Amino acid sequence: MEQPIQIINLDIHGMTCAGCVNSVEKALGNVDGVDLAEVNFALNRAAVHYNPEIANPSVLESAVEEAGFKAQRLKDTEDAPEPSEQSEQEYLKFRSKMWLALGFSIPLVLLAMGPMLGFSLPNWFAPETEPLRYGMLQLLLTLPVLWAGRDFYTKGISTLLHRTPNMDTLVAMGTAAAVGFSLWNLFGTQLNAEGFYFETAGVIIALILMGKSLEAKSRSHASAAISSLLKLRPKAAVLVHEGKESSISIDLVHPGDVLRVRPGSIVPADGIVVEGSSFVDESMLTGEPLPVEKTVGDHGSSGSEVTGGTLNTNGVLTIRVQSVGGQTTLSRIIRLVENAQLAKAPVARLADQVAGFFVPVVLVIAAFTGVGWWLSGASANEILGYTVAVLVIACPCALGLATPIAIMVGTGTGAQHGILFRNATALEAAQGLNTIIMDKTGTLTEGRPKVTQILTVDTEAENSETDTTEVLLFAAAVEQGSEHPLGRAVVAEAQKRNLEVDLTLPEISAFEAKTGFGVKAVCNEKLVLAGNPALMRAENVFTEVPENLAEQIVSGSTPIFVAVDGKLIGVICLADEARPESKAAVRKFKELGLEVVMLTGDQQSSAEAVASKTGVTKIHAGVLPEEKAKIVKQYQAQGARVGMIGDGINDAPALAQADVGIAMGSGTDVAMETSDVVLMKNDLRHVSDALMLSRATLRNIRQNLFWAFGYNVIGIPIAAGLLVPLGGPALHPMFAAGAMAFSSVSVVINSLRLRGFSFFKS
Repeated sequence: MEQPIQIINLDIHGMTCAGCVNSVEKALGNVDGVDLAEVNFALNRAAVHYNPEIANPSVLESAVEEAGFKAQRLKDTEDAPEPSEQSEQEYLKFRSKMWLALGFSIPLVLLAMGPMLGFSLPNWFAPETEPLRYGMLQLLLTLPVLWAGRDFYTKGISTLLHRTPNMDTLVAMGTAAAVGFSLWNLFGTQLNAEGFYFETAGVIIALILMGKSLEAKSRSHASAAISSLLKLRPKAAVLVHEGKESSISIDLVHPGDVLRVRPGSIVPADGIVVEGSSFVDESMLTGEPLPVEKTVGDHGSSGSEVTGGTLNTNGVLTIRVQSVGGQTTLSRIIRLVENAQLAKAPVARLADQVAGFFVPVVLVIAAFTGVGWWLSGASANEILGYTVAVLVIACPCALGLATPIAIMVGTGTGAQHGILFRNATALEAAQGLNTIIMDKTGTLTEGRPKVTQILTVDTEAENSETDTTEVLLFAAAVEQGSEHPLGRAVVAEAQKRNLEVDLTLPEISAFEAKTGFGVKAVCNEKLVLAGNPALMRAENVFTEVPENLAEQIVSGSTPIFVAVDGKLIGVICLADEARPESKAAVRKFKELGLEVVMLTGDQQSSAEAVASKTGVTKIHAGVLPEEKAKIVKQYQAQGARVGMIGDGINDAPALAQADVGIAMGSGTDVAMETSDVVLMKNDLRHVSDALMLSRATLRNIRQNLFWAFGYNVIGIPIAAGLLVPLGGPALHPMFAAGAMAFSSVSVVINSLRLRGFSFFKS
């Protein structure tokens, strides 16, 4: 049996630009057994898909180190470091180096450019009278700046030796050329004070360190969403055992434990309320600001379920734990968001391809620039200026950040409002949808149908209480084993009428769920069927619905026919009300230019009733579960890019088939695991939010890529002096360094605008 592919996340240290990303991906991709390696520059992380029988984590780490970088295995999600903390630490490190560099670069610039700034220097170190002292003083001021920027040289030289040059290589070569030229003029055979470029090297390093610090600070804001989720992880819980309370670590909590949650405390784990009532703030899950009432209720009801990480506001709750650790809803959300932020969107392919050869091409352009100006008869100072400007203005950082930083902010912003994208591919695909297909029950409707009529076959109106009770009794008995919302509604109606007390629901055997049709079981030695007309026809109960029953069934309701030993005894009618927000959601879909289609297993009249209330004009009724995926395929075959919305097990194949599967948050685990987008709140209007957020994120990525490519395409030729022969300006290396330093910052700031995305407010 072939070993399944596993995924390991690595922390990558030493990356400074998109070229580094390309180098690390190549190094990991060349390891035998690696199926896919995706490196995220914004998070400094790599997600590696590998076969553990061929490769192992140690081999992967060694491959990264051989490429000139460092790799470290990430711990479990529960202990993973917060990205914003890492970015904050980077910011503090760059900031201290920046202040050191600025502290010596400012007097260095004043010293070098004093005469141009309108003041003369003292005679004892003036360049005209004491060029040696003048140069030595500049050198002494430059040395601390070089120390502050020492990482540019250590990393730049290392990557150059590994034949994977990056941004550090460009900075190291540019500043080294300026310092080397200055040293030649200071200690060479002919002292030349006009050939000192110490201040150029100093300012370049100071400005780039400033840009790096600002970039790190901005990245900490960009990762704030995932960090806020990580901070919600509870650390302790109050265990109730034999009536006594004791505080324990969350690591010691197990399913089945009973915990006490006091007002103002974080719910420590997913569970069911067994005592007390309170209002719980679930905004971290759904983005819904209003607290939700939680009290003792039926197992699985939304009013009795609580989620770890939510805030208990006013009452005391006693809960029985259902899920802990990595199985909790909060942990699943964190994993979804992390995976989405680590993965690469298809739109990033162009940037990746360019990044692979960007730095080598810049080195070649710099060499041609120097040779070209030398052949034209330019002075040594001019040749150096143009060459260094080319080296330091090129910015692979902006290319590397253009896509991942926007995805990080977009997915994080969505998560804060209860919209979870499973990966970057889903985020990109959502913006291109032109057709929305949705299930009816639980999606357009409340998903909580109620019994509205009980009819018997031998009357034109409701029969005596005993006769209708008998119909309900048989139906509820066989529906006990059903998970379908209609079946649960029948059982709920029986419980409401206290049948389990007065008559007691009988035991059943040979239960069989006929998916898309109904149920079949033996009850009191009688074969009982409960389902739709198709089931009755398949079991030879009738060929057509009896006319007297058909006339009485209220239009828009869903009938469950009940037969005993092959004879129809009655019908139970149920109605599932459309969600109040469904009509507004459908209208918004149409405003976005989407074709809206409804699928349902119900009969045509029920589907039409819901469609008329919600504004849906295209209906597929009587659809079996396996047919839903086929209908999605049919639309795709016609060129449609389909988004499928559902919440049940029978929706899973269609969710998987669609270009983007969207699961409602109260849906089954199967639907959530199959889907590409998960809505933590059951509000269809948030689907349009997800689509618009996807469009905004992709628009932001395109803006970032346009800026990154445009900056380099325009900036490099200007730095090389191509405008000078035409009477245009030359670009001093210090200004080139400033432009380079702030280009990546501008990309991050542009991406941060997504944090202000306007969501639907309920």
